[in-house]
Amino acid sequence: MIQKVSFRNFKAYRTLDLDLERLTVLVGPNASGKTTLLQGLRLATGWAAFSDLLPSASELSALNSYGTSSPIELALSGSWKGVPGSVSITSEPDKPDAVVKGQWQGSAFSFTNGMEVRPLVKLQVDIGEFMGLLRSTSILRFESHALAAAAYSEDPVPAIAGNGEGLASVLAYLKLSQDEVFDEIELALKQIVPAVRRIRIERAEVKQTALRTLSFEQQQHRTSEQRTLWGNKVILDMRGAKGVAADSAGEGTLMVLGLLTVLMGPQKPRLVLLDDIELNLHPVAQGKLVETLRKLQERDPELQIVATSHSPFILNYLRPEEVRMAFLSENGFARCEKLTAHPEFERWKDMMSPGEFWSTVGESWVENAEAPKGHE
Repeated sequence: MIQKVSFRNFKAYRTLDLDLERLTVLVGPNASGKTTLLQGLRLATGWAAFSDLLPSASELSALNSYGTSSPIELALSGSWKGVPGSVSITSEPDKPDAVVKGQWQGSAFSFTNGMEVRPLVKLQVDIGEFMGLLRSTSILRFESHALAAAAYSEDPVPAIAGNGEGLASVLAYLKLSQDEVFDEIELALKQIVPAVRRIRIERAEVKQTALRTLSFEQQQHRTSEQRTLWGNKVILDMRGAKGVAADSAGEGTLMVLGLLTVLMGPQKPRLVLLDDIELNLHPVAQGKLVETLRKLQERDPELQIVATSHSPFILNYLRPEEVRMAFLSENGFARCEKLTAHPEFERWKDMMSPGEFWSTVGESWVENAEAPKGHE
């Protein structure tokens, strides 16, 4: 798991040095840098592990902090499967190549990773396992219409996209090939949303638009055609209502189902970056969700979750050391600090829950907290 993250000149974070827990929740106002931190973690793991989700050259230039031409630096350190490791990525403005350096199994490595992944420039150790662990990262920002949509997949093992597309295909795969996992997902969903009685999978038409290339008189022409394929859709039996279509179910129910399927299904990412962990749930259901996430982490010690939230209720189910406060300073740069770093925390920790403490003190104190060396 990642134990410490450092950013330099990355979007709103001119300087960031932050410790992470196995479950870390970022809270703060809108546009205060919470989602940016998730994006930085995803970019760092992708850059280091040859991901196909790297930014384009035009996107790369927009990642630099405003008003600086200094290189972007992203660094991660921690322990994976009990082995300490670290990786840092340096990207110069207007250059497609990033320099990746790190430590794994006590040995150093370095290579250059550009928009088109190049061979390793210098390598002292076999870092394949480390790259695989870093690559096992999912960033999730669910959309209810994507989760509810019928899905078709030609992949041997389907996957859920970051917005939730493909949920029906993954559940259909699990129902046919790993029915015990499907049953576990169903049981966990019912514990969080008691109104759910059963998850069912039915066949459904899926419209796909495909491009065809036609050759005529030595010229090629592209034309689109719509195909109708047979895929799957999700149906829910609810208390008092059977056969509820996914697009008629509650947003929170769908989002919990999507998250459980990502965590328990065939993907099983090591690092989950989740926007809005409350998932439009009732406060009591938020507590059940946190309880379920902790059980999953007990079963899988390598699972790490970093999430954002706007809900003081969900903080009441967290330990104070799991909460991070984000704030956008007057100079336009983001700051992020531990909730426990508040100067009055020790005085009030036994009298207030984390959610109550956040609601009382807010985030503006973060601007006046002692900044890391070199913070601007």
